[in-house]
Amino acid sequence: MERGKKREGLLEKTAEVFDLPGDVVAGLPRIEITGSRELRMENHKGILAYGADEIHVSGGKLVVKVHGTGLELRSMNASQLLITGDIHGVDLT
Repeated sequence: MERGKKREGLLEKTAEVFDLPGDVVAGLPRIEITGSRELRMENHKGILAYGADEIHVSGGKLVVKVHGTGLELRSMNASQLLITGDIHGVDLT
């Protein structure tokens, strides 16, 4: 068995035993969008690109690309961030 698959299996079992969300245990980003004006993200790994029309955020294994107008990084700490503005779409790559 590959090391990566073995680790994923262990994380899934740990999440199940302790009744934890799998995304939290695996360190995956958790994204919550409220309407078209607010995006909250937990477990981010930093900002990759920043502009009024597009913000790219590292989610570890994927990149979250927020598209819109008047986008603003309203708040950010080591584990979560808040983006506001007129959000037109979100891409996961």
